[in-house]
Amino acid sequence: MQLVRIHNVIGAALGAIMGFLVSSQWYLELKEILISALVVGLIAAGGYVINDVYDVEIDKINKPYRPIPSGQISVNKAKTLSIALFVIGIALSILLNIYATVIAILTTIGLVYYAKDLKKTGFYGNLLVATTTALSIFYGGVAFFSDNWLLRIIIPTFYSFFLTLIREIVKGIEDYNGDLLNNVKTLATTLGINKSWRIAKILLILLLVISPLPFFIGFNLIYIVILIACFIPFTILSVIQKETIEGASKARTYLKISAIAGIIAFLLGSLPLLSIFRP
Repeated sequence: MQLVRIHNVIGAALGAIMGFLVSSQWYLELKEILISALVVGLIAAGGYVINDVYDVEIDKINKPYRPIPSGQISVNKAKTLSIALFVIGIALSILLNIYATVIAILTTIGLVYYAKDLKKTGFYGNLLVATTTALSIFYGGVAFFSDNWLLRIIIPTFYSFFLTLIREIVKGIEDYNGDLLNNVKTLATTLGINKSWRIAKILLILLLVISPLPFFIGFNLIYIVILIACFIPFTILSVIQKETIEGASKARTYLKISAIAGIIAFLLGSLPLLSIFRP
């Protein structure tokens, strides 16, 4: 469970479910919903495993408790598990449509390329992670692929992209020492911890400023309630953390909560039955 980061995998699968429901305005097609969630979850899990395979030397310094550096599982077994997860995910995507299969294949290639090479390039690696994460939500829309699905899913997709990009910058700060020793290029190792923190905080503040926008273009009152009760407070907690490695670790935890709150907000905020609550 620790190797595949089950909480992140569940979050990715929920993103696909949210993408489908938002795109379809809660038109329930259980087969497509289940398959899209499984595809996203399996490919995400494969990505986390292959990432740990290529990160084993860095994790010996930053996170020696992880399954591979601690000896709980061998590198070869982890590689086999990753391949199996990718293959099953792609195979299931064939049951949806050709666009879903293409996205599944390209995402798999991107995740492997990221773990092997692109992660060490810094900001470009951050962009790929943000893109593949946002695609979890977009994938649900592709699984529906009817009516005005693209117009309804594009805003949640962009929110996911920017929130993930911020989380990746913060993660680079958290992993600064190990990355520096292993010549991994991140914003933190390239620009320094303080400048990276400033960039992350600027992006967070911009995200906070525009976060009410979906309410004014059609999402219901539940979206605003969750935004105020959970998303905004935890995002603010991320912004006010000290500009240190320890502060980055706390901020990344808060941002995970913000991401989950965002998924729930978009999910419930798209309920057509609750439109009566709009002023």
